[in-house]
Amino acid sequence: PSQLTDREAMGGRGDSAGFIALVQATAAATGGVFAAFVLMPLEVAKMRIQLSHGGDLSTFGMLAGVLAEEGFAGLFKGCSAKCFETGSKNFIHFYIYDVISAVAKRRVDLTTGVKLLLGYLAGVGDTMFTMPLEVMATKVLAEKSNDGMFVLVKRVLDKEGVGGLFKGFWYNIMLCVNPAIQNTCFDKVKDWIMKAQVKNGVKSPALSAFQAFLLGAFAKAIATIITYPLVRLKTILQAGQELARKVSESSVGPPFQRTSSKEMLLALAEREDKLPAAQGPLQKVAELYRGIGSALMKSVLQAAFLYMTRDQVAGFVRTFFKLSAKAFFRKDGTVKLGVFSGRPLAS
Repeated sequence: PSQLTDREAMGGRGDSAGFIALVQATAAATGGVFAAFVLMPLEVAKMRIQLSHGGDLSTFGMLAGVLAEEGFAGLFKGCSAKCFETGSKNFIHFYIYDVISAVAKRRVDLTTGVKLLLGYLAGVGDTMFTMPLEVMATKVLAEKSNDGMFVLVKRVLDKEGVGGLFKGFWYNIMLCVNPAIQNTCFDKVKDWIMKAQVKNGVKSPALSAFQAFLLGAFAKAIATIITYPLVRLKTILQAGQELARKVSESSVGPPFQRTSSKEMLLALAEREDKLPAAQGPLQKVAELYRGIGSALMKSVLQAAFLYMTRDQVAGFVRTFFKLSAKAFFRKDGTVKLGVFSGRPLAS
């Protein structure tokens, strides 16, 4: 079965492509917010490890340190900002993805390459709308103070202008390939599984919640490993840190500032607590992937929870929308309640 057919099954036969996209986007946003809340302590640990340039890499060590210094509340710092960002991002991404997939399916076969392109375009679309939310959620997590998001927004606007809310924008545009890889891997393997179920005589092929969990984890792991160095660089820039490295062992005073992407990645590959000459090529590659363990743990579990709950939530969302429509609108499109009673919806 094709991707659209699978989603039509979740939306209900006879539903319009727009309605199916709305159901899928709402379900994805709901699942994303749930996953972001449950995994917030891992997000805090991941962020702090990514922003560091030396010292302990242990996720559980970082969690223990936060708990000892800031208490239980420290494990959920910036939770509301992160949940709002995740929900918004998921809703916009999946809505765009479903709509353009429905349009593309009428014109071309949805090959792996086409799905990757559609996923990338959906990622660019959601980035355009949610970039300021991502920047501010990162700053809330990175700040040592307990200033709220609105205070930080004002500070950024006063210091950097509107451009400060879009810091790392072009890195994010490049990183739109991440959800494209993730969703394409998920859909491709899902197609294989469902085709195998059809061959085995299953009348209504579908993934179980556990299969969706494992497949979502696998797809996110592949996407995270491929793009991680760029993700870490973007996070450091959004948090307001400067990347720099020593020119030589004997250099003293302020380190040489790096500005280009290549130079910043070179700086990212060096630990601050060791001299450059003492760091071999393998150590520098490992430093580029500093925090990959906590990032994989958090992002893989979040994607797995999202995919596991999305299809389950989609059925409830569809029923809710249908019941709401029946409660407020007649079959001819006129409104049942309020001052607009009996008037048709504007077309």
